Amino acid sequence: MKKNRSLATILALVATLSLFLAGCGNASKKGSADNDSSKASMQNPVKDKPAKEALVSNDNLWYMNGSINYKSKSGIDAYKFDKQANTVTIYSVNKMYKTYNEAKKANDLNKQGTLTYSFKNDSDSQPVIYMKGKLSDIPMDQTVSVKSEVAGTYKAANLKVTGYQVVRNLDDDPAKQVLVTPK
Repeated sequence: MKKNRSLATILALVATLSLFLAGCGNASKKGSADNDSSKASMQNPVKDKPAKEALVSNDNLWYMNGSINYKSKSGIDAYKFDKQANTVTIYSVNKMYKTYNEAKKANDLNKQGTLTYSFKNDSDSQPVIYMKGKLSDIPMDQTVSVKSEVAGTYKAANLKVTGYQVVRNLDDDPAKQVLVTPK
C-alpha cells in the first residue's frame, strides 16, 4: 500500500513538473514571437513613427519618383538624410536598392549635391521640408510637403517599400511624387 502511494506521489510530481515545463516552453515561444513582430515593426521606418522623425532617423536612402514603379529615363533621385548635420545628400541612381551599402557596392550613387534642410512647419505627421544648397554646382531650393503614407512593391527589384505621398516644389513647379524607402 505504501509503495502504491509513493508511486502515485512520484507520478503526480512528474505530471505537475511536465505541465510546468510545458507552460514555460509556450511562454518562451510566445515571447520570441512577440519579439519577432516588434523587430518587424522596427524595420518599417514609417510604422508607428511620425513622418518628421521617420524621414531623418533612417540611415537608408529615400527614393523620390513619380510613383513607386515609375519608369524614369534620367534615373531616380535618392536622398540620404544626416540628422546630426541637418544635411541631405542627393544622388541619382538607376534603381532602388535595399540598403545604402548595396547601392554603394553597385557603384550606382551619382552624387548631385548636398543641401541643408529644415522643417518649415511644426506638424509631425505632415511636415514641410525646406532644402537649400547647390545641386551640380547650381544654387537651388526646394520644398517637400508630406501628405499621406504609401506602401507597395518596387517590381524591378521585388522590393517592398514604404513612405509618403509628397508634393515636391522645385523652382515654383509643384509635382506630386512618392518618397519611399525599403522596409
